Amino acid sequence: MQVLKNRRVVITRPEEQNAELRAELEARGAKVIEMPLIEISLDGNEEIANEIFSMLSEYDWLVFTSANGVRGFFKKFFARFKDLRWLGPCRIACVGPATQKAVEELHLEVEIVPEEHTGTALAEKLIAEQDLENLKICVVTGNRNPDTLAKRLSEEAHAIVDTFPCYSTDSANVENVQDALADFRENGADFIVFASGSAVESFITQAPNLRLEKNATQPRVVAIGEPTASVLKKSGIPVAAVASRATVPAIADAIEGLVK
Repeated sequence: MQVLKNRRVVITRPEEQNAELRAELEARGAKVIEMPLIEISLDGNEEIANEIFSMLSEYDWLVFTSANGVRGFFKKFFARFKDLRWLGPCRIACVGPATQKAVEELHLEVEIVPEEHTGTALAEKLIAEQDLENLKICVVTGNRNPDTLAKRLSEEAHAIVDTFPCYSTDSANVENVQDALADFRENGADFIVFASGSAVESFITQAPNLRLEKNATQPRVVAIGEPTASVLKKSGIPVAAVASRATVPAIADAIEGLVK
């Protein structure tokens, strides 16, 4: 039984990252409207990248805060090295399953992933399971990520922490997807999915262009996790459901839970 049959679901991630979620929702019967609110650039500060990679063999831990961080890091890595063995003996920790999957696709082992997929939970798990004092840690992140994780590892665990912002997140103009935008304005949707605080901020900034017509369906809001839900709530946007895990099936399950 397709629980989401004929339900309209708006997804707001960058177009190139929508395939898996779209396929999952469509398999459950949903009509998916792709309306990217953010765009990701894997280009970064080459001076910082050169510094990080010049001492790559010195790091005890690589800590990834997102799948985009994994993509950005290894794009720069393979521009400099031909062999994964140049990564050295460092251990790897990831914030959640999507990030872990991106690392494991490179046939690398991930040793630590917290149950709750937040930077705070990752810091707590690392501190609880390892003596990090004087160990060198590279936290791979983006331009908009909070510095909570790096601060806790440095101040509480007394680790030597370098932060490597290797990708950037920027607002995407919804007018670039005219058909989807027109469809959303005229008909609305049953649900809209936010996978990051950045997408929420972009939605709010572009609210005048996203205003629904009189008889359009007002969508219920689904967040990928508590950090995104927190941004939504602080912005005054009611949250109908929060995915139990930061995974595609969990997002679809959260939407189904609102239908059953």
